[in-house]
Amino acid sequence: MSKLVDTTIRLLSQEPLAARVRASEVLELAGVLDKAGFAYLEVSGGGCFDSAVRRGVESPWERIRAIRGRCQTPLGMALRGRFLVGTRPLSRDLVRRFISSAAANGIDVFRLHDPLNDLGNLKDAAEAIRAAEKELAIGLVHSPGPAGETDVLLDRAHHLTELGASRVLIHDPAGSLHPAQVRELVERIAEASGLPVGLHAQGAGGAALAAAIEAARAGAEFIACALYPVALSLHRVSAEALTQSLAGLGMDTGVDLDTLWRGAGLVDSALG
Repeated sequence: MSKLVDTTIRLLSQEPLAARVRASEVLELAGVLDKAGFAYLEVSGGGCFDSAVRRGVESPWERIRAIRGRCQTPLGMALRGRFLVGTRPLSRDLVRRFISSAAANGIDVFRLHDPLNDLGNLKDAAEAIRAAEKELAIGLVHSPGPAGETDVLLDRAHHLTELGASRVLIHDPAGSLHPAQVRELVERIAEASGLPVGLHAQGAGGAALAAAIEAARAGAEFIACALYPVALSLHRVSAEALTQSLAGLGMDTGVDLDTLWRGAGLVDSALG
């Protein structure tokens, strides 16, 4: 049965929404999401550090620690290989120190990917995550050519266990993954990698929810989503819609729908 991963807090902590939500509101939301039944909450990474530094009002490390103090649910962070949370490749030592600090401040699960699926750019970060004894999920970006080729993804999937990954995540940032292709892709990547498969899908076309449902039908272990106001604004999969849809199909995720709507109300008020 698929489990859900919530990305709401990370998305609220980076542009374009970061300046619209106070830290106290994020922490209140974390307390609600902690009771919803998610596999983990992705609370940092991506543009969160850049946004916090530019605004100069809060340390991103302090936010992680504050969320950790309010949550029993595991916390996750998204990283771009050697780039970590920035736009320049970093030295091995800095990568190691950053990940060690993230683990010490409360991060349990690291979602690691390279936009070009260059596994060489993931090695230093993967090694540091293993050294910190934290969970590593590696993302493969779905970016097919004109004929819809997926051979590159399957080739990369064969090498993920060498990096110490505990699961592989299909990333679909552009909405290029058609729902009809999801089952075959999930099954083939699971076979090639020997790992459980998850899905992070988005896209303005509205097919991400259908792709998420098909991924669950294909046996995907984890599916990323966000509370409705954020999902609507940023073209993500709505946690409320996905939870209700899967429950109706006999694939209950264990996530409480009433708690999700309570959290959505907090987000809606904050974004006002």
